Amino acid sequence: MSVDLLSFYKFFLLLIRASFIVFFAPVIGSRLIPSVAKIALSVFLAFLAFSSVGAVHIPQSYMEMFLTVFKEMLIGLSVGFASRLVFDGIQFGGQYVGYMMGFAVVNVIDPQSEAHLPIISQFENIIAILIFLAIGGHLWFFSAFSDSLAILPLGFQLGSLSWIPFIIKLFGNIFVIAIKVNAPVFLVLFLIQLVMAVIARVVPQMNIFMVGFPIQIAVGFFLLFVSVKAMGYLFSDLFFSMREHIYTIMKLMAG
Repeated sequence: MSVDLLSFYKFFLLLIRASFIVFFAPVIGSRLIPSVAKIALSVFLAFLAFSSVGAVHIPQSYMEMFLTVFKEMLIGLSVGFASRLVFDGIQFGGQYVGYMMGFAVVNVIDPQSEAHLPIISQFENIIAILIFLAIGGHLWFFSAFSDSLAILPLGFQLGSLSWIPFIIKLFGNIFVIAIKVNAPVFLVLFLIQLVMAVIARVVPQMNIFMVGFPIQIAVGFFLLFVSVKAMGYLFSDLFFSMREHIYTIMKLMAG
């Protein structure tokens, strides 16, 4: 194998790792970002890291080459998946709050996933994105790509499979995040619904739907308004924890 082919193989592995991190990371991997721009960014990252990476192991068979490429893809998938779980938890909490407020059919299209989401869920998601950009979260993926080359060199060997249970644990945190973000709204709206149920049993002549829906909507909007500042602090903590989880996954993969 000539030197040019060796260089091409090294650049190809760098491009695979960079592209999977860029395409699957939240915000910068959004569908609103043109694919051409994401490909150009991936090529640029691979080009910057090319000179700092040493020689790579030459695969002796097509199967070994396939496994090496698959492991590079696995890094990007793991980093992107762990990052998106925080946004998924925020969206899930906002979705349930919207249902409790009576906005089950008031949906908008999420520009990141192109899925129909309740308007409250999209509201909280936009706040999360703004805070994520404000604290420089989109730059973490570039540093994660650079640091991954030291933690997991090109052609690395998986140390263990302990990172799989860790990612499963992060998946379960979606529900925890949803409750943390919207706990006050959950509690108050649940109490309102409980009181309305009691009134409906005591005074069956009253049209509880005509009375209950405006109250739920007004109280829900008021609680969201007064809790926006607290959401900012909570979202920041969640994103910094997300950054730690990214590096934990890479270290577990390295064994």
